Amino acid sequence: MAKVDQAHGGMIILISVLFSMILMLIPLPDILRFARPEWVLLTLMYWSMALPDRVGIGYAWIVGLFMDVLLGGMLGIQAFAYALVIYLVLHFHLQLRQFPLWQQALSLMSLILLVHIVTVVMTTKVTGWQAWLPALVSTMLWPLIYMFLRGVRRTFDVR
Repeated sequence: MAKVDQAHGGMIILISVLFSMILMLIPLPDILRFARPEWVLLTLMYWSMALPDRVGIGYAWIVGLFMDVLLGGMLGIQAFAYALVIYLVLHFHLQLRQFPLWQQALSLMSLILLVHIVTVVMTTKVTGWQAWLPALVSTMLWPLIYMFLRGVRRTFDVR
């Protein structure tokens, strides 16, 4: 019975990541285009903090490769950035889990900024101050995403 529970929990994680990928593909009006939250990265961060044995660097790398393909970017940039951030989250997950939500959000903002720095440096595409808006919006949304995914994890008993 334990193997069935693990497979069920893995499917919930996969569905949440796929849903966050869909959110990244939804078109936004021009005025909001630069403020799109990092849905996929926030989802990966939550699962790697909550279940570090299940969602790790390899999982982030594969999701990043899919995001590179979906967004039409250079292959490997998102994969590298996601793997780097998840490595740092895994390294500090015990500390991050102890922080209140506002402090977690600020800590994760620095990691989301790291993804944008890696992306800007590797693509040599500087877009100005708008490049940092996703990190700010993601920081503000972190408490809601955290509570939603925690509710999903508890409802479906994902371990």
